[in-house]
Amino acid sequence: MPYVNYNNDSRTGFDLSVNYKKNFGDFGFQAGANMTYYTTNASKRDDTNYADSYQYRQGKPLDAIWGYECLGFFKDQADIDNSPKQSLGGTVRPGDLKYKDQNNDGVIDTKDQVNLGKGGWYGAPMTVGVNLTFKYKNFTLFMLGVGGFGGHAVKNNSYWWIDQEDKYSAAVRGRWTPETAETATYPRLTTQNGANNNTTSDFWMYSTSRFDLAKVQLTYDFPKCIIGNGIIKGLSVYASGNSLLTLAKERKLLEMNVGSAPQTRFYNLGVKVRF
Repeated sequence: MPYVNYNNDSRTGFDLSVNYKKNFGDFGFQAGANMTYYTTNASKRDDTNYADSYQYRQGKPLDAIWGYECLGFFKDQADIDNSPKQSLGGTVRPGDLKYKDQNNDGVIDTKDQVNLGKGGWYGAPMTVGVNLTFKYKNFTLFMLGVGGFGGHAVKNNSYWWIDQEDKYSAAVRGRWTPETAETATYPRLTTQNGANNNTTSDFWMYSTSRFDLAKVQLTYDFPKCIIGNGIIKGLSVYASGNSLLTLAKERKLLEMNVGSAPQTRFYNLGVKVRF
């Protein structure tokens, strides 16, 4: 179904849902699934300020992430001397991030920024939900899974972007040194300006796609022969858990939720009485 946005922009998408229910004697089964997908488009933009078409905003997603394409770490001074000049700030040293010269003008600057992916700022581009219910006599097991796919984010807070006298996080354990050059996962540490490394690039990007086991609940409904014919018309006990499991390539990062409270799990025991 189409969605209309503002400022000559557009948002399109669709929704799908299916449900199934079947009983087999004392057993019962019910399943439901739904999926929503959307995409946004900057349908009209003034792109006269951009000399190269790869930087045009028109036709790109409204939540596009713009930044540099990283080619890895500078290996040594010869590598720096034989590469385009990086003018993003600070003195470039071995172990700093090296970026692609998109327009081949010999300089790395804002003209080399490209569309790195969808940010999913309006929610994950594709969301799914799955619910399953299993019944056996007086027992009911309910499970709910939810997922969001297609979005990206950037590691751009003080946990990741560290320079000078900033407090170091666990992320810097993989820092580049001449001895760790082949296995490094983080740029060199510096007591000077780290602007060259601490800028938006695909080096810092990660996928926010995830599928969560959002809820599991087991319920027992007491039969009429136990509760009798008094003022209590129904009695149930249940145990449930929320946010029990996350399946994602970046699971640890998503659960850590840097800059906010980490992901928590909840467990409940309850009684439901109907009069």
